[in-house]
Amino acid sequence: MQHSINLWYSAVILLLFTACRQQSSNNNPLALKPTAMGRINDVVILADQNIDQTPLGDTILYYFEAPYPILTADEPIFNVRFMSPEDLLAKPLRKELRTFIVIADVSDTTSSTTKMLRSDLGEEKFKRTTTDPKFITSIGKEKWAKDQLIIYIFANGKEKLYKAISDNFEAVAKRINQHDEKNLNATVYGIQSVNKVLSKLALDSFGIQIKIPGLYNLAMQKPNFLWLRMDNKEINQSIIIRKFPYKDNKQFEMENIIRLRNEYGKEFIRTGQDSAYMSTNVIDLPTFEYTYMHNNVYTKEVRGIWETVHDFMGGPFVSYLLLNEAEGEVVFIDVFVFAPGKDKRDLVQQMDCIVKTATFPGVVKN
Repeated sequence: MQHSINLWYSAVILLLFTACRQQSSNNNPLALKPTAMGRINDVVILADQNIDQTPLGDTILYYFEAPYPILTADEPIFNVRFMSPEDLLAKPLRKELRTFIVIADVSDTTSSTTKMLRSDLGEEKFKRTTTDPKFITSIGKEKWAKDQLIIYIFANGKEKLYKAISDNFEAVAKRINQHDEKNLNATVYGIQSVNKVLSKLALDSFGIQIKIPGLYNLAMQKPNFLWLRMDNKEINQSIIIRKFPYKDNKQFEMENIIRLRNEYGKEFIRTGQDSAYMSTNVIDLPTFEYTYMHNNVYTKEVRGIWETVHDFMGGPFVSYLLLNEAEGEVVFIDVFVFAPGKDKRDLVQQMDCIVKTATFPGVVKN
């Protein structure tokens, strides 16, 4: 008798547990979904089979695998893989990747990619893809996995699809970079978080709030000069900080920023060779400049390649000049990478991630 009661009691508990779990799953559709996997800058182009062997595939690669600006050897903006809906059915684990770009020509109603798009958008929105020439992109999230991004690019006909890819690449790339920010921050700050001592040193010396990662060390401190560095056996990532009184907007011209980095490079950045020092190659290699507001701070950014005079070292650099309007000052931050034989795109992005934390006391981050 007691045995029967115990069995009955166990069955009731099991039923209650199952009901609660089902209710939890219904209330939270993501509860049973896996977390998306994949590295930053990895992109799956989800399109019809063999599209990579067509002119449309060439157009996709022209934009998504364009050279990242600017490195000592070509590396793509994104690492691209082509897959089809059939590929996902054959190996469902692929559905758990982090970033998908769905490319569809809606005029081809027999296409498996178009059918997927139709299902994902719903009938009403899908009809709009054939009648509204401005409706050529859409964003989806967490279709198959948590923390997953799906960007749809579509058009009514191949020629219009070429143009949709061209016109929207910049916005799509920005959206992918935003999606990667959490993983990028985890790479930069995840091991030892923030170095509070060096972050405070930057604030006390230059009036700038910046999160220096825990793995960075003080390499050199001089009047109006701070060199912070992260070293391992294969990679060197460096941050230089200086500041100057603000005089006029000519200080934000590229020529002045190059002069500032050459000035400190010649004085402080030496190698093992006698008389060797760091300089900027603006003759043989291109230099890019960008002007923007970040965290409500007026910023000029210059990208290029550094080399050593009388030696054979080199790598990418990014210089930033930030206007501290309240104090009438400009803060110069220069980052550079030395990693011979290594890919450098992600290393530059890590350093950009650090600089993008910078702001000034009293200035509200956006």
